[in-house]
Amino acid sequence: MRNKKFITILSGLIVSSLFLSGCKEKNDSSIEKTAERPSVTVGVMEIKPSDMEDYIEFGGSVNAVDTVSVLPNVSGKVAAILVEAGDKVQKNQIIAKIDPSKPGAEFALSPVKASASGTVTAVFPSVGAYVTTSSAVAEVSSTDRLEIKINVSERFVSLIKMNQIAEVTFKSYPDEKFNGEVIKVSPILDPVTRTLQVILNIKDSKNIIKSGMFAHEKLTTEQKKDILALPNRSILYNLGKPFVYQVVEKGGDATASKVEVETGLSVDGMTEIKNGISDGMKIIVKGQNLVSDGQKVKSIAE
Repeated sequence: MRNKKFITILSGLIVSSLFLSGCKEKNDSSIEKTAERPSVTVGVMEIKPSDMEDYIEFGGSVNAVDTVSVLPNVSGKVAAILVEAGDKVQKNQIIAKIDPSKPGAEFALSPVKASASGTVTAVFPSVGAYVTTSSAVAEVSSTDRLEIKINVSERFVSLIKMNQIAEVTFKSYPDEKFNGEVIKVSPILDPVTRTLQVILNIKDSKNIIKSGMFAHEKLTTEQKKDILALPNRSILYNLGKPFVYQVVEKGGDATASKVEVETGLSVDGMTEIKNGISDGMKIIVKGQNLVSDGQKVKSIAE
């Protein structure tokens, strides 16, 4: 009986020894596998302060600030039109003639004079047409001062303020950028379209912008100076929490180190990092999905 008990205990010790030996070999193998994990080549960006602007985009038509309608003094048929759109005129210059005569009577032609100096932007009637004293014969505009009217959707109304700056571009001049500024904001919304009319002044037309052109505006709504920002693609998430990988260099080796961050404004593929990184840190911006915390890496500047 005693021998049988001894054999049972001995068998248990042998099994335990084999189990522990197997665990040790498994752990050794895991450690060895981690140590032998190959390094990954990644693209890195050194963090430096930069500026960031948020904006909203609109489209609108260019109009002359000063536009006057030229009206005839008498009713009658248009006998002659002496100008066409694009012509420069001086105040009191004759631009058309009206024949006020009626059947059986003769009258001298009545001149129509420009009421202001500027550029003729529109001519309405044709020769032979009948006009009255309330019919505009032409429009004369001062093309030196131009403005853009835009209609802002109700959801953006809270972002619009006087003196806001806008970048203005035109399809006709794709390589040119113009500066605009909000000079008027309507106090009410259009009840039908639910939009707010906003007028921007073009500071310098460079003598190439024309009334009637369609403009594209990027209206700045928020500006941030000297902030730290990263490409959106470099930011990873774990359970909704954002993090990035920093490259830490020590003793000739480089490893990826996980860093939790707090994000802020996001514009044009870049995101502001409020907390977690500092000036001069090297952050992985390419290949970050292929690394894990503590893994060796080979970095290439992006």
